[in-house]
Amino acid sequence: MKPPDPDVWERRFIPDRLTPLPFTPVWAELRPAERLRYNQLHGLYGLEQIIFFEQELIVPLLRRLQPLVRDADLRRSLDVFIAEEQAHSAGFHALLRMLRPAWYAHGWRHFVHPGPVAGAILSAMIRRPRQFPFLLWLVQLLEERTMFASRLFLADESAFPAAIVAAQRQHLADEADHVRWDAALIGQLWHDAPPWVRRLNDRLFSWTLGEFIAVPRRAALRVVDELAADLPGLSVPPARLKAALRTLAGRADFRQSVFGRDSVPRTWKQASTAPDLRCVVSRWLAHEHSP
Repeated sequence: MKPPDPDVWERRFIPDRLTPLPFTPVWAELRPAERLRYNQLHGLYGLEQIIFFEQELIVPLLRRLQPLVRDADLRRSLDVFIAEEQAHSAGFHALLRMLRPAWYAHGWRHFVHPGPVAGAILSAMIRRPRQFPFLLWLVQLLEERTMFASRLFLADESAFPAAIVAAQRQHLADEADHVRWDAALIGQLWHDAPPWVRRLNDRLFSWTLGEFIAVPRRAALRVVDELAADLPGLSVPPARLKAALRTLAGRADFRQSVFGRDSVPRTWKQASTAPDLRCVVSRWLAHEHSP
């Protein structure tokens, strides 16, 4: 990838809607330069997050699922799915290296560091997709949300560095097939599962969303630490910024920004009528119950 334009750090790296701090009152207290750098750092974290889910969840899960898929065409499609996810991860890592080589020259992790216990639990569940079919719902939700994110980039592409827009355009082009294949996998494994397995997975799915996606934790707080390191003397102390992020757990407007019908329409529609997903729907999609 060619070196970035000289003005790359004068532009945002991600749409503000995809970052949590603008949903808090303290956002208005930050200086414009501080808001911009927060956006950029959260944009780097967002790229890491995509790579994490592709490499630690989606690719190993698809490889484990492939022998279980009854439909031969779908089974072959998973080869394409896996290859495209590998290409996405490589492209996003190249983008990270270009934007911040000191952090990403030898790996893609800077903000995302799941603990060994969480990693071991995820790996154990991936090895047993029949027992944990909620992982397919999780994959579809993540991929549908990344499609929504890519559209936000393309709708305002002049606001972002050209390399980021190009990566998002390619990502969007591939994800439409991925979401269709996700739905087909859900149609087989979720509906094949006994009701008690679905009910247990409903609760696991709801817990996973709260622990890793719906509420700013761990990596999102590390973004604040890096902001303070990049720009000493912040107009709002880091402790206050972190405290403001923690308040978002109970905010319906923030949940809607993450799981709104505009961002995950297929998942919203399927989950709302699926057997035994009442916990997820009532906790995370309640703001969307009205037609």
